[in-house]
Amino acid sequence: MTNLNQGYRSGNAFGRVANVDLSTMGTDESLKPGYLLRIRDTYALVTGVEAMAIDLFFTDTLNVGNHADNPTTTIIGTHATALTQYGVNSIQAYFELGTSARAAVDKTGNILAPNYDSGYLTFSKLEPYAGNIYHLAPGLPLQPKFMDAKTGNWHSTNGTTSYDAAGAPVGFIGDASSQDMKQVGTISAKLYLKQPVGSNKHTLDEAADGESPRGTASESTLEGLSGFLDGSMSPADNPNWNYGMILEHGEASQPAFRLVNDSDEYILDGRIRLSGWKYKILELSQDQLATLKARAGGRLRFMYYNPVTYQSSGFLSDYLSM
Repeated sequence: MTNLNQGYRSGNAFGRVANVDLSTMGTDESLKPGYLLRIRDTYALVTGVEAMAIDLFFTDTLNVGNHADNPTTTIIGTHATALTQYGVNSIQAYFELGTSARAAVDKTGNILAPNYDSGYLTFSKLEPYAGNIYHLAPGLPLQPKFMDAKTGNWHSTNGTTSYDAAGAPVGFIGDASSQDMKQVGTISAKLYLKQPVGSNKHTLDEAADGESPRGTASESTLEGLSGFLDGSMSPADNPNWNYGMILEHGEASQPAFRLVNDSDEYILDGRIRLSGWKYKILELSQDQLATLKARAGGRLRFMYYNPVTYQSSGFLSDYLSM
């Protein structure tokens, strides 16, 4: 699933964690056919379960081209100095610049510049059909973060010039004269969520918007500190089910996503991955419910679920009885 203006994309740029068995990832969070749910004032029977994963791509526009004299080794454009730090040939391949001289033009893809802010976006195709519900957890790709061990630089290779003033982020090559790079951690974009569209999730009550004007700081201004998750909190290849979402048919439970790059690096894989399950449910009539209750000896155990209020790791772990 993509934006209409997706353009180029890196896909799974950095792969996954090696030698880690994720085959049982989240299996304890899924429902099984035959489970009974209470959805507000109705009861529904889970009749089918299907695993699913969706990538939502976010896009930015960068200005880049090939140098007239050295088209295979040098790129030009507004963002060329910074993008060179991530490998000239890789950037040329990503934007399909080829090996010939090419004037710098705006290219759209899922490489996100520092200070990128998507604003809140909705994806209409995330709405399930009537009779289905989705149980999904968002995750973000992690990108390696390096420093130059010889110089100690981790912010910019242009002395004291910052990335947003024509400086160059450390990227993957650092100071090309030393090539003494050390990975010091990982970075990712930050994801802010609203579900439904007008209601913030995972936020402080007094800082619900999760943002503040640049340069504003005081003990009474907490915006920007809460309300997000990132790749360390919920990695794309092993999502954190504490941030799970339940989506049902209709606009009432549809989420809005906002992706922000507040790092000093270019995020080369600007996307979020939603992983989880699709459940097929059958709403029960009072007669059907009474029949099931009678067959169960007069008591039914069910899971209570409300799609637009607080969720734990998904549904309640313990059954309630009626």
